Amino acid sequence: MLTRTRRNGIRPIQIGREVIALMDEQAQSGLDPVGHQYTIGLHKNDLSALTDALKPLMSELRQAIANHAKFEGYSLSGEAEVVLVEDAAVQNGSCAVTVAKPIATERPAPQSTPAAHKYSVLMADGSRHTLDGDLVTIGRQASCSIVIADSNISRVHARFRAGDNGWTIEDLGSTNGTKVNGVLITEPTLLSHGQLIALGTLQLQFEQA
Repeated sequence: MLTRTRRNGIRPIQIGREVIALMDEQAQSGLDPVGHQYTIGLHKNDLSALTDALKPLMSELRQAIANHAKFEGYSLSGEAEVVLVEDAAVQNGSCAVTVAKPIATERPAPQSTPAAHKYSVLMADGSRHTLDGDLVTIGRQASCSIVIADSNISRVHARFRAGDNGWTIEDLGSTNGTKVNGVLITEPTLLSHGQLIALGTLQLQFEQA
């Protein structure tokens, strides 16, 4: 079983982000297909507060799983299923999202595009991380492609993606947001050499290697 936990207030949109982030974690670890059965554990007070909205909420979460899988090209192990349950181990204002891990095979390493080996990100301390492959995640979590031990960034904060037109960066529902040249981004944003990226308070620069 794989689990993610969310604290500091619970809203339906936050539950959805945790489910999607858990899908991404599975894919990044090489699982194919990713799981389709998600259980969301809530404190009894939060579950009670959502009682009237449970049916539409579960429907929206199932649709979000299907849409995200289609957008990212993930294979699901079955039709999306979501269950919300009371969990005595979860604090009020938190949620624990668990997926039933499917029987999986290793996903082949993605074919690199020409852009994948031409760019890197330069950190404020002078260290440099080459953007290898077509998809590079950055955050505090050990499963990220670039792991940064900084409390101001989220566990899976953002991702870089190589495409026909170059590299883009996308914020993954982080707490403190992502900026490109000082502008807060809300969708995948095309990058060019020399642009400054801020992940929360962490500063880095996108450069041609």
